Amino acid sequence: MVFENYAFPGGMMIGTDSHTPNAGGLDMFASGVGGADAVDMMAGFPWEVRYPKMVGVHLIGSLNGWTAPKDVILKLAGILTVAGGTNAVVEYFGPGATTISCTD
Repeated sequence: MVFENYAFPGGMMIGTDSHTPNAGGLDMFASGVGGADAVDMMAGFPWEVRYPKMVGVHLIGSLNGWTAPKDVILKLAGILTVAGGTNAVVEYFGPGATTISCTD
């Protein structure tokens, strides 16, 4: 629903569910936030974030067999842990990124 109804290239989206980052497939900055941050934004308060860490993931090759794009994300989450993934922007690039659809 997020992707089909709200995502567009160059936009910015703040959301509270796991579908929010899916909008990044259309070249958006899409960030998942906690409930308190979402309530503040709905009340008109500005969203603030410290300068985020940039995490680049160079993808090569292509997925095969029973492997899904979600497996790549879950592996990365396990490596980064909550401490490493908080306040971070993750960008996937490289020849392997072209083998994954924008919805994946």
